[in-house]
Amino acid sequence: MMNSGEVNKESKLVHKYSTLFDLCHMMSFEKDFNLLLDFLVKKSAEVVEADRGTIFLFDEKKDELWSKVAIGITDVIRFDANLGIAGEVLKWGKVVNVDDAYMYPRFNPEVDKKTGYTTKTVLCVPMKNIDGRPVGVLQVLNKKDGLFSKEDEEVLEIFAFHAAVAIENARLIGELEEAKSRLKQENVLLREKAQGRFFVSNIIGTSPKVQEIMKLIEKVADSPLSVLITGESGTGKELVARTIHYNSSRLEKSFVDINCAALPENLLESELFGIEKGVATGVEKRVGKIEMANGGTLFLDEIGDMSLVAQAKLLRVLQERKMERVGGRNTIQVDIRVIAATNKDLKNDIQKGSFREDLYYRLNVVHVHMPPLREMKEDIPTLAQPESRPGANPAFGT
Repeated sequence: MMNSGEVNKESKLVHKYSTLFDLCHMMSFEKDFNLLLDFLVKKSAEVVEADRGTIFLFDEKKDELWSKVAIGITDVIRFDANLGIAGEVLKWGKVVNVDDAYMYPRFNPEVDKKTGYTTKTVLCVPMKNIDGRPVGVLQVLNKKDGLFSKEDEEVLEIFAFHAAVAIENARLIGELEEAKSRLKQENVLLREKAQGRFFVSNIIGTSPKVQEIMKLIEKVADSPLSVLITGESGTGKELVARTIHYNSSRLEKSFVDINCAALPENLLESELFGIEKGVATGVEKRVGKIEMANGGTLFLDEIGDMSLVAQAKLLRVLQERKMERVGGRNTIQVDIRVIAATNKDLKNDIQKGSFREDLYYRLNVVHVHMPPLREMKEDIPTLAQPESRPGANPAFGT
């Protein structure tokens, strides 16, 4: 049977390892860098029964150690990375355990002078990342009952190892979140720029045909109706498609385009519908253009070159608003507005059996025909000087 001293020692040991468990748990979910540092400092002092704890992080560019968090200290501490006990531990990567701080030659009393604190005992351990590079030091001061022991050193080293990993992870997550935030902001700015570029009023052209197209765009832009744009190559079919999108309620969502003539039949299907992992050896899951356009607009350029197999699948998407990836079994609900374009005579293709009539009528709910420039001769002088209206788009050529 254990005596009271042994029970107390056993209880302290359990508490130490319980604290280490808490640290590991904290590492798995805490993303806030400052909250993590605060937690680590408090727990490091607690685990070895110290009065105060501090984490000094290494600023490699400035060759300085700095601390944002220390129990009892609210200001940021920053000093030369070669100074003091912390500097010694950082440089040599070894534990320093000091019984009398003011008798230790490397002790720097400046922090005590600044804070009014009196340091007596010090235990300082290095913190390294998984590559062995120093990220800082973990320091605890003034053991509450006597001196820091060998066991305290071992426990704090374990704690410092996990703390270094947690700090590095939090830093990386923070950098990733910042990058995502910057990317999101850049995306907003690009959308605003694109929206401004594709105002209907920015389309150059005064001929009756251009004015008629502009009125039609304004009328149908904010409707959910499918649009078929026909016309020769170079007449501005994609410009009209983008103008419709950026003048609709879907403008905050994606405008996703795909050229049906640029891909062979087997690739076009996987590009449109995506593909499930494991369909073939080494194949990873890939989201298709339809899913990417969910909530926004899907622009199918050169729709007349789409295979009959892909046409049948596209028809189902338009009819039922759902689809499956290539090789997949799960049905995916989608909300897309489809705008298609072609330089072909689809009615003639229907007669030849190369284009589905039911798909044609699903796409041709709104029809926009783009006339060639030779039919809009009155617009040629204006189109020859597009710089006269900054941000304008020549109607409707590229």
